[in-house]
Amino acid sequence: MYQALEVFNGALMLIRDQYLEPVEPAFLMDGAVRGIFEALDADSAYLSADELALYRNRGSRSGGVGVGLQKRYYLHVDDVLPGSPAAEAGIERGVAITAIDGRNTRELRIPVALLLLAGAPGTSVELSLRDATDAESRRVTLERAVLPDPPVEHRMLEAGIGLVQIRRFHEATASQLEAAIEALEESGADRLALDLRGSRGANCETGVEAAGAFMKGEVAERAWRSEEGEEVSEPLAAPAGEPLFEGPLAVVVNRGTVCSGEVLAAALKSREQVDVVGRRTAGRTGRPELIELPEDDAILLSTAHIRGTDGEDILGVGLAPSMGPADLEIESADLDDEDPQLDLAIRALKRRTAANDPG
Repeated sequence: MYQALEVFNGALMLIRDQYLEPVEPAFLMDGAVRGIFEALDADSAYLSADELALYRNRGSRSGGVGVGLQKRYYLHVDDVLPGSPAAEAGIERGVAITAIDGRNTRELRIPVALLLLAGAPGTSVELSLRDATDAESRRVTLERAVLPDPPVEHRMLEAGIGLVQIRRFHEATASQLEAAIEALEESGADRLALDLRGSRGANCETGVEAAGAFMKGEVAERAWRSEEGEEVSEPLAAPAGEPLFEGPLAVVVNRGTVCSGEVLAAALKSREQVDVVGRRTAGRTGRPELIELPEDDAILLSTAHIRGTDGEDILGVGLAPSMGPADLEIESADLDDEDPQLDLAIRALKRRTAANDPG
């Protein structure tokens, strides 16, 4: 620790004495503090006094624009909620947000960006957007709106195979999930594709609750460090009762699968007759805690996280799929162009049916 502080102090002195123009010490320290958090998980962040004020008042700022975010130099949209202001403006997944109300997003952590995007319903926020082919950013003004919790959706894909899609996790998700499964079974589904792409929730443990529809007992574990610096963990169990569906299941995930969706996918990955397909998830299963500092600023610090029952960490690394095209002896180019990940899930379910049928 002392050696690292010596390097840090030496760098500050060199910048102060030899940089091409004078730099205010307070500006340097602000940049240094924010830079520290680049080495931590995506949901840990430094909050200035102004940002802390936004955080404290977030209950009165219930409007949003309906985007999920990931950080890749700039912020990028990894999910757009149907019917949201962002969707109505034609914003698509993958576009870079280079500025929020003129503030460059290179310096923004995801929690701070979400504070800036939120506000009173009816107020506006200006985004600077840039696609991969754009030479310059374009500006779009969105009017914030109250975003209703999207329901769990379901439909039959083909004979025997049903689809369940969870866009957001909320208090009603578990009961809606059970209703969707029951409806699909009544329609003849004995295999399910569970689409968790873009799914997220404010509380990762809603993923544990949803897991009760498919399995019982311990489904994940929460881990943190004690005051002595030693790791402590406790099991997280699905709600009591028998699972509603124990048949073949294909879980579809991507980089937009965050928090609750990751916990549910990790739990199901350990269950028999389950394949996880798609892309590695976001790795955001931390539990950020607000710690206020003496100068009326604060930090959001992940002091605990949720991982799989096998001890495999999700935080910072994400959950990897358990199956790809090669496992089915097919090429990626052979998959449906419209939705190759869902096509792969359907093929995985069909393979399990063939493997379970001795005839």
